[in-house]
Amino acid sequence: MTVSETVAIASALIAIAALAFSILKDRRGEVLSAQSVRDKLDYISGNTKDIKDDVRALDRKLDDHATRITKIEARLDEHHRRLNMIEKEDR
Repeated sequence: MTVSETVAIASALIAIAALAFSILKDRRGEVLSAQSVRDKLDYISGNTKDIKDDVRALDRKLDDHATRITKIEARLDEHHRRLNMIEKEDR
């Protein structure tokens, strides 16, 4: 084997090694990027769950308030009826 053949083989091996290193580096970058996206999605998912829990709590409070308002309106109607009866008696 001559020197030129040895140099050609060595340069080919170096080119193959550089290509393999480049491919591995690109894959590592893709993996890091994909992990970053997964982390962000997990964060968003957690926030979404918290928001849903808060909305449910607000719905329960609204239902409780609606019940209390209904009771107060019923009492108010009863008081109006009593006042009307007292006014009729005074006439």
